[in-house]
Amino acid sequence: MMRNISSSILRRNYMNEYIAALVDEFARLGITYAVFSPGSRSTTMAMLFREHGAFETYMNIDERSAGFMALGIAKAHRKPVILVCTSGSAVAHYMPAVLEAQYSGVPLIILSADRPHTLQHVGAPQTVDQQKIFGTAVNYYEELAVPQQEHYYTYPRLVARKAYMKSMDVKRGPVHINVPLFEPLVPELDRRHFECGRQPFSVVPAAIQPGDVCTIYDLLANKKVLILAGPSTNLEDTDAILGLSNIFHAPILGDPLSNMRRVYDERVITSYDALLSQEVYRDTLRPDCMLQIGQMVVSKRVQQWVASMQHIPIISVSPTMDYTNPAGNTTLFVQSTPQGLVDALNMEISELHVMANEVHAEVADEELNTADNGYLATWIDADGVGRKQLDTVAREQELFEGYTIHLLQELLPKNSQLVVANSMSIRDMDYFWSGNRHSAIIYGNRGVNGIDGTVSTALGIATNGMPTVLLTGDLTFFHDLNGLAVAKTHTLNVTIIVHNNDGGGIFEYLPQKGTPHFDYLFSTAQGLDYSGLATLYGIDFVRVSSNDELKNALQNYVGIAGVHVIEIPTSKERSRELHALYTTIPTNKEDRL
Repeated sequence: MMRNISSSILRRNYMNEYIAALVDEFARLGITYAVFSPGSRSTTMAMLFREHGAFETYMNIDERSAGFMALGIAKAHRKPVILVCTSGSAVAHYMPAVLEAQYSGVPLIILSADRPHTLQHVGAPQTVDQQKIFGTAVNYYEELAVPQQEHYYTYPRLVARKAYMKSMDVKRGPVHINVPLFEPLVPELDRRHFECGRQPFSVVPAAIQPGDVCTIYDLLANKKVLILAGPSTNLEDTDAILGLSNIFHAPILGDPLSNMRRVYDERVITSYDALLSQEVYRDTLRPDCMLQIGQMVVSKRVQQWVASMQHIPIISVSPTMDYTNPAGNTTLFVQSTPQGLVDALNMEISELHVMANEVHAEVADEELNTADNGYLATWIDADGVGRKQLDTVAREQELFEGYTIHLLQELLPKNSQLVVANSMSIRDMDYFWSGNRHSAIIYGNRGVNGIDGTVSTALGIATNGMPTVLLTGDLTFFHDLNGLAVAKTHTLNVTIIVHNNDGGGIFEYLPQKGTPHFDYLFSTAQGLDYSGLATLYGIDFVRVSSNDELKNALQNYVGIAGVHVIEIPTSKERSRELHALYTTIPTNKEDRL
């Protein structure tokens, strides 16, 4: 049998030349970014991606950091990013980023090098079972086998296409291709191998149609409609959400990660969490029906309010078939983009106008317009009261998270992007980042709401060249300090603002506060001195002691080349007191509704 196989084929198999076709096909599909972590088994793939010339590559020695960096790149550039690692435990370190990508709908293509089957389960070093190691956390899994002779260059291209298509499916997300590789691992760097097996191929995304438009219109027309705009990186959705507001005279609760707050429009409500803390506002602002766009908003208070509405229509709108209402009381799910729904509704309204004009031409226009019942105005008035109170944080003299966010709105350049960590950082943003004030693009990892890889995500987002600021707490920052290494080796530019309250400040607001062993189990003070980062990573570091020093640091660092860390010492207990002071909305008759 062996004698029937030509020596050239044997050589090709062992030189792993078919990987060149895989790499080239990814380039032809429009992928331009690849992130590697060093390792012997992945040599073939890393060298070929580097050699190809169509990819901007980043070498990150920490696989966990590399995964989140790729996540950030994919978010910023809105297309798949290649992740390459060696065999063994290396691939397992991608899991937190893979989970975040899955639940955030971010396209990643993981290429894990592996030992060939002959070295599996025999005690070979750096060998684990990598088959479906990510389980249900990926959109698609396949093992790239050694191709048959007649499909030597076409089969890997087919695998690349499937991987790309599944990462860019209706629900975008990560895919995993496991790649067993033979020795010798250093490939023949001959550009002819990149050209072999090329065939014409393109992808035309499917147009997603809305559901029963007539039913939706009947449910919402002439009602008190409230729109919940959840986290999204699709900036093009903002116009469509405003279009829905136009049709139904509906206020929009704009989550800070929805990027609706970039829109200069009074219909975008931003003080809702503070308003809903008081019964008078919860009752007065209660809707007849609700439109949820995409993910649920960050605000726990809004989530609880939604859960209390068990007998009103709640319509969830998403291009993916993912249930996104934790309360479980959605009454109608519409698989559509926001724009698709707007277009369908406008067509339905137009048809109704035509039909009515044929019968009652003189009154048709008046009768078919959705009525302005004053609900939108009620929300706008309430938001004015709420925003006025929240904006009093501008007078704060102490170092306080809310004041930092207020200051960022004044000092960030127009073309900025702000990455917000989870836990208290995103909740402070929800309160103190107002609408109608700044057009910065806001990012966050809300897929699984973890603190993993936040620094690396910000560095990945910064690769698009826009002025980038990361707002984070000390524990989240500490969790991903390794990410700073790639910033040095690849001259990335980002300003990192660290609110250091020495531990988990969010637990001050949760039921765990006051329980036995609270400090040990939840507050988790670390007592770290971050000033050593300047020496360790060669970055700028400053610890401010006043708001004036904070203002000067922001003016000196934001948008300037390099990595800059601004540490803001705060007190968990004092921050909680100030939070209560600034987020308590007046309810006296003169100031409220």
